[in-house]
Amino acid sequence: MRRQALIGMWAWLCLAAPAAGSGLERAMEAELSRAKNELKAEGYPSPYYVSLTAIDLETWELKCSLGGRLGALRARQRFVTPDLRVGDYSLDNHPTGPSSGFVARQLPFDDDELGLRHELWRLLDGAYKSAVAEFLRKQALRVARGKAEYDTDDLSRESVKVWRAEPPAMPWDYARLESLCQDAARAFGRKPALQTEASFRARHQWSRFRDTEGRKVDFPRSSLEISLDMVDMAADGMRLFANRRLVFRTPEAMPSGEDLQRLVGDMSRDLELLRLAKTTSPFSAPALIDPSVAAAVVLGVALRLSGEEQRNPGGSQVFRGKLGRLVLPEELSLIDDPTRSRFQGVELAGHYDWDDQGLPPRPATLIERGVLQGLLLSRYPVLGFPRSNGHGRSMAGYWPEGLPGNLFLRSEKPAPVSSLLERLRQECRRRGKPYGLWVRQLRHFTQQQGTEGHGSIRLVPGQVYLVEAQTGRTILVRDLDLVGTPLDLMDSILTAGDDPAVQNLVLGAPMSVISPSLLLDDAELQRSEMRPERPPILSAPAR
Repeated sequence: MRRQALIGMWAWLCLAAPAAGSGLERAMEAELSRAKNELKAEGYPSPYYVSLTAIDLETWELKCSLGGRLGALRARQRFVTPDLRVGDYSLDNHPTGPSSGFVARQLPFDDDELGLRHELWRLLDGAYKSAVAEFLRKQALRVARGKAEYDTDDLSRESVKVWRAEPPAMPWDYARLESLCQDAARAFGRKPALQTEASFRARHQWSRFRDTEGRKVDFPRSSLEISLDMVDMAADGMRLFANRRLVFRTPEAMPSGEDLQRLVGDMSRDLELLRLAKTTSPFSAPALIDPSVAAAVVLGVALRLSGEEQRNPGGSQVFRGKLGRLVLPEELSLIDDPTRSRFQGVELAGHYDWDDQGLPPRPATLIERGVLQGLLLSRYPVLGFPRSNGHGRSMAGYWPEGLPGNLFLRSEKPAPVSSLLERLRQECRRRGKPYGLWVRQLRHFTQQQGTEGHGSIRLVPGQVYLVEAQTGRTILVRDLDLVGTPLDLMDSILTAGDDPAVQNLVLGAPMSVISPSLLLDDAELQRSEMRPERPPILSAPAR
């Protein structure tokens, strides 16, 4: 799934409340029926399956800094995403690689059935023409190249579900969010730094999924993202960063103003430590990565376990042909369970009741005791997996693909972090390394797409400690990133800790990763991609 800017970049700003939707309901049913039964160009195939997902999306965003509010945005949008298929279940126009395009069309909020039908008619007409062209191209390739060993049906056959509901009220209290943002800004004002910012982004989405197989499913999706950032500069001109990323699914889980002030205090102390940190040359060594960093590794692996990835000729396909084979240490299992709403009292952002193809989710065992057993499946089947497991998810306006919900990495033999640090030193001494690595507080990560680099991951941590092999003394260093590929990082896992923690995030759709610390027998550190800058000429204004 690719990160995208807010759909329409606020060009569809509309502060009128959405209508009840009875006209939209009738318009969707009428145009779905016409598309299925009447939409056909002479000499070309007619649709065999059509779905429409109508979405009412409200987004609110506020940024605050030392001087108060930097900018506030609020938008309500309605748009509809089509999925029109020609051919049949065994071969249709579904793209062989992931679709990166925004395929939805804006719809009016007014409950005008004729106007809504007009927009849906135009949308489905264009979707049909594109579908026919893509189907004929795929059909020609199948004739020219034959069927690949991993090819199977293009749409799974699923039972029909109907779940009708009334749209819930917007759950987020904007006045409370604004107060929290300003609380964070005031806390920044008491801490010295070059740059500070608090960013709050609330989203509430109401989806209505309808298809020609008879599914009628209504479901919400809400999230609140809070980003706290502090930036300073070291004596050598390198920027120093401290941040916290928080994601919530319900208002009940939100932090208080006092919680945010404590986080800002923690971030300020992080910067104080980084100002004193040493620099060192890139090198490789055994490493202990904390749950936040391990979560990025686990997620990087899981994103390669979608059904779409296994059939994507332009993808890295790192797991193709590995079903039933050992891909992790035998003590580790990886399960995705979107039906779980909490873990050890912490809310899981990746919980959902319906995926974006109108199907209920099921727990999916991806890796069991080290052996690859399953995949994240939408309605795009994979050889050996003819049915969806309810993981067809997407960002609003894009086609669904197999994506994680709540990822759990579990160990049969968890060990205390203190014993992992001792084993880290043992591994260093065994390999003649003077230092091991303790990598903590992930700031962010990036992962390459496609075959180049086999999906290489760059993890940017907030703290990297050198752990002396002989004495156990720790030394904080900076300007280093952890790099690798999913296979390399998995192959290097020695054991896991007993400290599983929840990392909530939004990557197109809300997700959660629950992972313990991981001990790696080898990790490569590279120089940060930052460059030194000249410090400010004048001192900061007096407080």
